[in-house]
Amino acid sequence: MSSEKRLRFRIRKGDFEVELEGDHDYVKERFEELDDSLRPGVTARMIEQVTSTSAIQAQPNNSITGIVEFTPEGRPHLTVPVDNLSAKEAISVVMFSLHPKPLGDDELSSLLSSSWKATGEPVVRARISELRKEGKVIAERGSYVLSGAGVQWVQNEVLPRLQKILPSPSSAMHA
Repeated sequence: MSSEKRLRFRIRKGDFEVELEGDHDYVKERFEELDDSLRPGVTARMIEQVTSTSAIQAQPNNSITGIVEFTPEGRPHLTVPVDNLSAKEAISVVMFSLHPKPLGDDELSSLLSSSWKATGEPVVRARISELRKEGKVIAERGSYVLSGAGVQWVQNEVLPRLQKILPSPSSAMHA
């Protein structure tokens, strides 16, 4: 087992749910920010603002360079070979590239089918269910968004692994 200190919390208010898991200090700080905003009269917009700010701070802009390209319409297109990415990873990378925008199974299915491989809505729902159980995705009314743990997983594990298999621009220039 890892000696790393981890923390997880989940807050549900009506139909809205916020879940965060990861490094103890990071999660504690985000929880305290959220707790401060959870006074009487809290709105889903306030919760979304706190979680969006946290995710944006944690997400470097160039981390998906070479892995995801965007069409002129702003749709993400995965550029890595299909065999180098599991369905859960592909879904998560697409969600990461559009974070914090919530996406439904139909939109995820369409994005994956156009940029990775044909992926039907039942497959997306099954993988999303697995990601939810792992604490990497938050679902609300048929829409999904990466949790803090999901963002950390994509940043710290998935993207670095994919970047290692991509040809570096310097080696391509010297070839």
